[in-house]
Amino acid sequence: MLEIKYKVYPTLLNAYQAYLNNPSSDAKNKLLNRINRINDFDADTLQRFRKGSSFEDAVLKNVSHDFEVKKVLEMRAMLPQNYVSQQLIKFNHKNIQFYGYADVVGDNKIIDIKTTSRYSGAKFERNFQNLYLYGLKDMAFTEMSYFVYDFKEIHVETYAIDTFDFAAMLQKMEDFALFLEANKSLITDEKIFVKPQIGGLFEN
Repeated sequence: MLEIKYKVYPTLLNAYQAYLNNPSSDAKNKLLNRINRINDFDADTLQRFRKGSSFEDAVLKNVSHDFEVKKVLEMRAMLPQNYVSQQLIKFNHKNIQFYGYADVVGDNKIIDIKTTSRYSGAKFERNFQNLYLYGLKDMAFTEMSYFVYDFKEIHVETYAIDTFDFAAMLQKMEDFALFLEANKSLITDEKIFVKPQIGGLFEN
């Protein structure tokens, strides 16, 4: 078993994929900002984040909200009868640990709640949150679903463990580790690197 050297989560891997899609200096800076946890989002983007979090809270926590009540209740009714929210999921792949928090886990399904101003089919097919399903593959979980609200309708994307190809995502995770090593001098938040333990149990 390889020693874990990196800890990564979906947001970083999605940012890495965005950089690969457009390998410009600006995209690289944005990726490094995600790695270094530097907030460079503009006001509109932050507002979208807050709106998405508020909708998720309305569905899962029954907090007061300004959304259409009918749609909140509709999505809430779509959830498993018994579930756990914000469930930590992690697994090791080679020398990398992947981790993240799933919005909903229950009835052998994983669900992530999304909002978007514009929806198109298979919007989240390449989202690295799909690796949550890979992480639970040995625990009888069968589906990863996205419940997507575009502030008009609710859309559902579902990916089945029997047909989804995780190989490309795992390879991208390995490639991302190489990127981290190649750009180590530019990374100021070193939490992504796992420092090797030195010494034994009784070492000072």
